[in-house]
Amino acid sequence: MPRAHRAYVIAICAVIGGAFAYAASDWGSWPRLTYLPITDDVVLRAPAGTLAMPYLGTVLWGLGGAACGALAGVIACKLWKRPLPDRAVLVVGAWAIAALVLAGGYFTWSLWPWS
Repeated sequence: MPRAHRAYVIAICAVIGGAFAYAASDWGSWPRLTYLPITDDVVLRAPAGTLAMPYLGTVLWGLGGAACGALAGVIACKLWKRPLPDRAVLVVGAWAIAALVLAGGYFTWSLWPWS
């Protein structure tokens, strides 16, 4: 596999894994680091009724998902020795765009008043 294809697959898999983990951690209520600005504490789960900022933990989940996706891309590249067909390059890129749109759509939807 050419070096450019290998880099593309690894990067796209990282984008897909990061977008999935970023959105799934919020949707699934996965435990994540949360900053409590009033007490200046960082906790794993915020007590009910407190002002909490879970963004740090959500970003960490996204980074972990990106690392796992990149690892999956490395494994896929090791298994597939030939250059990628043009159709596969387009499909993998479309999956990455779809992952970003779905994750962004999930968080945009959560901003609306009826959610």
